[in-house]
Amino acid sequence: MFADLRYHLVSLTAVFLALSVGMLIGGLFLNTAPTETQQRLIRRIQEDLARITAESDRNRRDFERMEQALRELTPRLVKQRLKARRIAVVQTGDDARALADTLKALRDAGAETVSVTVVTDRWLEMNDGEKQRLIHKLRTLKPNLPEDFTAVVKALANGVALYGYDQAVEILHREGLIRASGDYTLPCRYVVIVGGSSSPDSPRSAEIDRPLIRQWQAVGIEVVAVERRDCAGSHVSVYRETDIASVDCIDTALGQMALPFLFDAESAAYGVKESAERVIPSALLEAK
Repeated sequence: MFADLRYHLVSLTAVFLALSVGMLIGGLFLNTAPTETQQRLIRRIQEDLARITAESDRNRRDFERMEQALRELTPRLVKQRLKARRIAVVQTGDDARALADTLKALRDAGAETVSVTVVTDRWLEMNDGEKQRLIHKLRTLKPNLPEDFTAVVKALANGVALYGYDQAVEILHREGLIRASGDYTLPCRYVVIVGGSSSPDSPRSAEIDRPLIRQWQAVGIEVVAVERRDCAGSHVSVYRETDIASVDCIDTALGQMALPFLFDAESAAYGVKESAERVIPSALLEAK
């Protein structure tokens, strides 16, 4: 059933590609062919268009029915899966819809979402002078922080997951690098990254996701990641590079079902995109 999701997505693209090629070839013949031949070609193109449209409609209806079935099954399959787990959510991408989808999936699974942090564009836009001023502020509060920009990364990573860095989070919030909500005074062993960018050329995955993941891994925090199926710039390559589990379709029932099972799962890219290594974590197949 899960494999069919990817099939339907691919087939919709394939049928329209075939139609485009057929129309292009047909158009080349129409320019030189006799009238009778032209009419036959036109009829064939029309028949092909009707057939492909019907097939596309069937695939769409099948996909919608499957999506609805999964949405109805999801609450039962994930219920209490993350009970008693204190989880911090950090949006490194720039799509608020992905954040909303993630929070819903965590609620369905019974997680305690202690904080939600959204990294803003200012993280990438600061000039050298502004960076040095911020680093000085953070090191005045936490003298053990590095003297370069990794101080900012460490301050955020520790602020999300470790006790005693809530004041550093407040500084980053006031400086406009993040939007912060929730309780940063509690230690947290689990982090969900919400990635995916609206631009395929966005540097967010390399300049935000990667260093944050490395810092969390260094202090023993378990990190998983999600993004939407339709994001223009995927962060999955960085998730694979940093060896964490991720799902690439949090906007679908499949993705929301998979998220609670990413913790403790084998590090891999799950989902429906070409970059996915598997569709779902094996623990989901074993769920009762």
